[in-house]
Amino acid sequence: MNRRIRKKKDKKKITEAINGLVLIAERQEQQRQAAIRQFVKRCEALYEQQRKEELTQ
Repeated sequence: MNRRIRKKKDKKKITEAINGLVLIAERQEQQRQAAIRQFVKRCEALYEQQRKEELTQ
């Protein structure tokens, strides 16, 4: 196989691997952000519940 063609194929494989890693990192970041939002939502709900309990006492 010609050296130029081999380099081109290698470059394509490297590009595909990098794109795959970027995709994985983006998914992980989305999951992290979703977990943070869920945590904040639960904390807000707990705070509201405690505030209501304090007002009724």
